[in-house]
Amino acid sequence: MVTRLAVLSVPFVVTLLFIGPLPVSAFGSESGDQTFLPPTWAVQHDVACKVPTGKVDDASCDVDAVEQANSDQLHSILHELMNTTYFRLISISLEGKCKYWDKSISEAKCTAQTPVNPFAAAAANIPPPPQEKSQCSLDTGGTKVPAKEEEPELEEKDPYEDVDLDDDDDDEDDDFDDDDEDEDESPNFNPLKYFSRYTKTTDKVDMEISSREQATLELEPCDNASLPDFWLDMCRNIPTNSSDYVNLMLNPERWTGYNGSHVWNAIYHENCFEKMGDLEEMCYEERVLYRLLSGMHASINIHISLNYFPPSKRHNRSDWAPNVQRFMDQYGTRPERIKNLHFAFLVLLRSLRKAAPYLYNYPFSLGDGVEDRRTQRMVQRLLDSHLMTSCGQVFEAFDESLMFREEEGGATTQARLKAQWKGVFHNISTVMDCISCQKCKLHGKIQLLGMGTALKILLLPEQLIAASLTRPELVALFNTLAKFSHAIRSVPILAQQFLQFQRSYRTEILSEQLRSSENSAAPPPPSVSSLPPPSASASFSSSSSFFSPSNTVKVPVDVALDSAMAALAAAGMAGRIPEAEEDVLVDGLLARDEDLLLLARHYAPNSPDRFLRHAARRARTGAIGRGPRSVSAPPAPPAPVVDAVVIGGGLAGLSAALTMLDRGGRVVLLEKQGHLGGNSAWASSGVNAVDVNNTASGDSVDAFTADTVKGAGRGDNPLIPVLTSGSVDALAWLRGRLSEHLSLDLVGQMGGHSFPRTHRPSSGLAGSAMIFAIQKQLDKYAQEREPRLQLMKWTKATKLLTDESGAVVGVKWEVVGPPSAVKEGRPMASGEVYASNVLIATGGYASDYTEDSLLKEHRPDLLKYATTNNKGTTGDGHKLALAVGAKGVDLDDVQVHPTGFFNPRDPDNKVKTLCAEILRGEGGVLLDSKGHRFANELGTRDYVTGRMIEADPETLKFAQIMNAEAAKKAETHIGLYTKKELIRKFETLEELAAWDYWDGKVSAGTLERAFAKYDADAKTGRDAYNKTFFHNVPVSNAAPYYAGIVTPVIHYCMGGIAISPDGSVLRDDGSAIPGLHAAGEVIGGLHGKNRLGGNALSEALVFGRAIGNKLEIGKERARQPPSPPTPPPTGGGAAETGAGGSGGLKQISKAEMATHKTEESCWVSINDKVYDFTNFLDEHPAGAEAILRFGGQDGTEIFEAIHTPEMLEDFTP
Repeated sequence: MVTRLAVLSVPFVVTLLFIGPLPVSAFGSESGDQTFLPPTWAVQHDVACKVPTGKVDDASCDVDAVEQANSDQLHSILHELMNTTYFRLISISLEGKCKYWDKSISEAKCTAQTPVNPFAAAAANIPPPPQEKSQCSLDTGGTKVPAKEEEPELEEKDPYEDVDLDDDDDDEDDDFDDDDEDEDESPNFNPLKYFSRYTKTTDKVDMEISSREQATLELEPCDNASLPDFWLDMCRNIPTNSSDYVNLMLNPERWTGYNGSHVWNAIYHENCFEKMGDLEEMCYEERVLYRLLSGMHASINIHISLNYFPPSKRHNRSDWAPNVQRFMDQYGTRPERIKNLHFAFLVLLRSLRKAAPYLYNYPFSLGDGVEDRRTQRMVQRLLDSHLMTSCGQVFEAFDESLMFREEEGGATTQARLKAQWKGVFHNISTVMDCISCQKCKLHGKIQLLGMGTALKILLLPEQLIAASLTRPELVALFNTLAKFSHAIRSVPILAQQFLQFQRSYRTEILSEQLRSSENSAAPPPPSVSSLPPPSASASFSSSSSFFSPSNTVKVPVDVALDSAMAALAAAGMAGRIPEAEEDVLVDGLLARDEDLLLLARHYAPNSPDRFLRHAARRARTGAIGRGPRSVSAPPAPPAPVVDAVVIGGGLAGLSAALTMLDRGGRVVLLEKQGHLGGNSAWASSGVNAVDVNNTASGDSVDAFTADTVKGAGRGDNPLIPVLTSGSVDALAWLRGRLSEHLSLDLVGQMGGHSFPRTHRPSSGLAGSAMIFAIQKQLDKYAQEREPRLQLMKWTKATKLLTDESGAVVGVKWEVVGPPSAVKEGRPMASGEVYASNVLIATGGYASDYTEDSLLKEHRPDLLKYATTNNKGTTGDGHKLALAVGAKGVDLDDVQVHPTGFFNPRDPDNKVKTLCAEILRGEGGVLLDSKGHRFANELGTRDYVTGRMIEADPETLKFAQIMNAEAAKKAETHIGLYTKKELIRKFETLEELAAWDYWDGKVSAGTLERAFAKYDADAKTGRDAYNKTFFHNVPVSNAAPYYAGIVTPVIHYCMGGIAISPDGSVLRDDGSAIPGLHAAGEVIGGLHGKNRLGGNALSEALVFGRAIGNKLEIGKERARQPPSPPTPPPTGGGAAETGAGGSGGLKQISKAEMATHKTEESCWVSINDKVYDFTNFLDEHPAGAEAILRFGGQDGTEIFEAIHTPEMLEDFTP
């Protein structure tokens, strides 16, 4: 392990502390609103600067991904967030005394003399390469501070009290209009004189420390590096004990003229690890700290360059103006420094991702209800999982687990490195008190505190994060993140401003040379390197006569191409042009496309924005990028129409589609039924997920993984960790992205789970509520002016389209619904749609009893059982994938659920209603026909089914009974099943004993003995069937009782298509089929031989969203998608509209209602309003029969038992 903190601190000096006065002279017209420094000819480049590209060192992400995420979403959210009251006010101590040198150095003055070399001060302070190991004069142990008696007595002194800030004592309101001196262009110009009239550079802040805060400061440090709380005191040397607050909006980061070279020296020279070395020789931990400080350096310097020249009437500046020359001198040839800014940004984003579960519900409150809610909503918008996953690459690019690993030296070496590393950070924090410029100190401390907070989050165990963060630390973290974001966004802006001025000089010179040679024969184009430097009086005007319409002189091709490429590069860096268009234009310029050459010669040198506009317009027509004209050139192959075709409208397909749409993608969704939801809409128990915000539950991802592995019964599986760890994000997405229409406010424990983790709504059933919430969001996309979502109902995918390499490139489809599903006037019964990717999310094959069914092929023994699946679950996706070479996995693993309701009124129906497992989870007891218990009700599904077959192989009918308390916990389900007459209510034990199911063979005494034994076992914590969780006991004397008859039913197909952990469909040889992906029940191998209850919805969400996040979006599209068939209306019209134009609803008699109860006309009354559901019958997820049963009558009770009121928003009464 080698180290060199000297190298580590190099960028930090210029950064934080601002090296000192830079040369100040202005260029530009008197009427301009910005001031620039005239570039010397030696630094006039063909392009503005070396653009940072490629991988961000020490992170798994590239520069383009960071800038894209920042430009698309992060910057705007962070900018708005910093304007909230909570985040613009911070308490931070600025009164700490410098401990490391005397006051003559600590109170370094701001000099009025400008050095010739703007970075002479910086260069002078860069030490020579290290020779040998040196002693550190500052403590690096992280536990000690200088003894009080050793601290020098330092007086507080205004660092500018000896500097004449105003050269005109008689005119304090001069407003910089001194006609005797051109302040900006004077070689001895002192910018500090401006501050006396506009703003002080070292505003004092009253920092009072309360006794309680002082006690906090005196807490014992965390010295033991082997303990998990070692990092709790990461920010202890940046005290936030002030009783006053600083408004950051009133203290912007800009140039102050402060010379902080002495602080640089302290940080650079006086901190070291035990070994020295170059950056390449540093260990990972040292590089992390170096890059963080370097990134902080870049951020501060960029902000200073953005706000360098103060307002001036003389120079017509009403606001602060940038110094682009300063920016270029620092970063024009040092892109690695900008990349370190990207690295620091990634580290902070990773900390935000790790703390998201805690921060999501953090009370960002200052007492103003409206403002507090606005702040929390914006924080939640930033933390919403769909944003974190759409920008997932940047939120996960830094891996803190690589830090402080045990190597050769073992735990001792690791502990020593931790102590040194934290000690260095503490020392740098302490040196901040040696900055005598208050505003410099303010911004330096805040950003160092923000980075320290991020490091604390990353290095602490998750369970300690919630208790470790303070309000000032959170304010500093978010402000630092916003600073880095703004700096990244400003880099291309400053580079473009510099480039524009460089181009103006070159244009003027070329104009003069070309004018002088107009009458010469074939004048050679001048070389850029041979052109003389511009005169000091060169104009910045863009209206050179050389480019006037009347001028006939042509711009040389090389100059035109150079200007065009520079304009394109600047636009790409600023994110002002889509990546696909940028690619086309770059290729066209390199190939010297005739169209682009013509545009470049007439527009690019003087009107780059117009050049880009016209070039992009041509590119979108497909006319650019093919090089010189060629009659024989073959036409380019058609580009994909959309980013993805999703086959299947269940939870997996819908969550993937919404995720892609949120990222800006275009999606075609095929659903062969007339409604969305599939089997997901029937799922009632809930969705399994680890709630990291509920620390009291004791649940964890590891526990969830262990339960799933145990239930699967086949050992470790690479898909299981994807499911269990992804459940955390899935739950956050449901609570955040879908919060408008979904509330998962209840949680229960299902069979096979060691903790309660099954989340469900208190209103409505879990599956249908989730489907409804997603569909409402999809409706918004479908209603866009240029919709990116095409929903094709009644449309079945019949074939996957592939290219010569075997990659899937699209889908062939056909309409399978009623005639109304085909667009009137232009029938389209079949067609093709091309896409970059195809996602199969068609569910299982548990409802296919046909001759060629997968069920008959692989599990003919199960054909005798009924199913809980809807009629559309026929293995379509499996057959499509297998036809193009996909591998099938565990196709004989089909789950039989132990509790499907047996309805005595309809005994032969092959489709049974599932008795949700949550009923057993809340305390439901299973009894056989003799009134005896026979199993652990919370055992896995295969176990309970097996026990049923042993207990009563002939009838396979059992009683499930719940007491009053258990029924109350599952009242939504109980209400639904009672309305469907699948569960009966018994007021007493005697009534329960008289139930027809027992056929007179069971007495009240038998039941009482069974319940009493159950209650006794609950007290001991274990029964004869190894049951250890007994919810809502006692069962004895706990009437009323709720009971129903249950029987095993085919419920779920664990087998399916083989996929990789990222959802790519695999062949038999393990290779991925390009362009083909799968999610939901269609995949195989995840659940082994038994799926735990609640994992179906989790699987659909986790893998659907993972694929939605991984697929590439935004590719060029040269074709329009085929017109989809028009589905029938999703909702019925009014049975009767208001009469007489009054807008009221017509009164409908019971007699008239009773006539509308058929498939031709079906009306249902809900909450005293009549709805015409005729056109919705075929689209209803539960089938037409469920509605027809209440046709012509009131259906309020059954509707409210199943649905939320929002379900009726699509229907007009």
